Amino acid sequence: MPLQASDSGAPASKTLWRWGLVVLVLHAGLLMAMLGVSVWQVEGSRALRVGPMQTRWVSPEPVKQQAAPAPLTARAPGTRVATVSQPAAVRQDALPVAPPPEPQAEPDPATQTAMPDHFAPGAGQEEDTKPPESTSLAQAPTAVAPSAEGISETSMALPPLGVGSLPPSVMLSYRLHGQEKGIPYQATGELRWQHNAGAYAMSLSVRAFLLGSRHWRSQGQITSQGLAPVRFSDSWRSERATHFDRAQNRIVFSSNAPVASLQPGAQDQISLYAQLAGLMAQEGARLQPGTRLQVQTATVRDALPWLLTLEQEELLQLDGQPLMATKWVCMPRNRFDAKVEFWVAAAHHWLPVRIRITQVSGSFIDLLLSASEALPPLPLAPAPG
Repeated sequence: MPLQASDSGAPASKTLWRWGLVVLVLHAGLLMAMLGVSVWQVEGSRALRVGPMQTRWVSPEPVKQQAAPAPLTARAPGTRVATVSQPAAVRQDALPVAPPPEPQAEPDPATQTAMPDHFAPGAGQEEDTKPPESTSLAQAPTAVAPSAEGISETSMALPPLGVGSLPPSVMLSYRLHGQEKGIPYQATGELRWQHNAGAYAMSLSVRAFLLGSRHWRSQGQITSQGLAPVRFSDSWRSERATHFDRAQNRIVFSSNAPVASLQPGAQDQISLYAQLAGLMAQEGARLQPGTRLQVQTATVRDALPWLLTLEQEELLQLDGQPLMATKWVCMPRNRFDAKVEFWVAAAHHWLPVRIRITQVSGSFIDLLLSASEALPPLPLAPAPG
């Protein structure tokens, strides 16, 4: 743009002012670019950087509509407002406080051995020997004189048994399979029963590979009430014994357990099988499913009432041959006890043809009859003292 000269030859003042303004603007822009002037804007919670001399439109946030507050309702001081009706408040200190639960006895780890400790009723966990209060055996009613219509759904003591009702001398062999701590195993079992007119001897033996053998033995007299045990023992690695002191009407344990009072008809956990066999031979036609028997039964640690329940007949397979058998169930005495089931049949003089014992842990043993052999009567000898 050519400069216009005045009449005197100098540029016009208006033109000089315009050029000065342009130069000033150019210098100002160049200075701002060199300084890197930035404008920071905050959009919500996020910072945005924009270039020099840059404008940005930020839309206003919509106004949130607030719900109208609920109308206040008058209430008594110290009460709580709710949208639904509530029952009247009860002071916590006015409520009855339940007593803390009693500690439960845990099984003694010293009794957990490689050979399963439950080859007979109640022999699994015996540390907690107090029956549950809801099923106290000591308070179970008894019926001594059964009616002619049959003994159905009653609880009774064992009736007197004649020697003729006891099974003949015999040896029963069993195949055993079981599971201990999730590991299955095989074993063999043997039940020997011998008696004469005034005495008996009975034993149950179990042999397992790598575990050895375990023996339970019962010896005693035969009276008008049936079997009267004198000594019971449990042998594996060492022997523990229980003595029936009838002169002082007590049961004494070699394990230093408290002495127990001897009740009429008391048995040990092996003689009980033969006593029930005599009962089935004598009263079997009158016993109905649901019959319950209460029998004081001694182990090597205690002598507590056991409750046995007669159930329905079941069809078993013995070496591929069918056999109808009657089932007995021994109810657990406490939360550590095993469930004991055994089946008896007239074809084998009501001695067990199958015994199954299941622990609360899931471990079990199952003995199934494989053979039987007649034995001679027990030789005449003084009963053990």
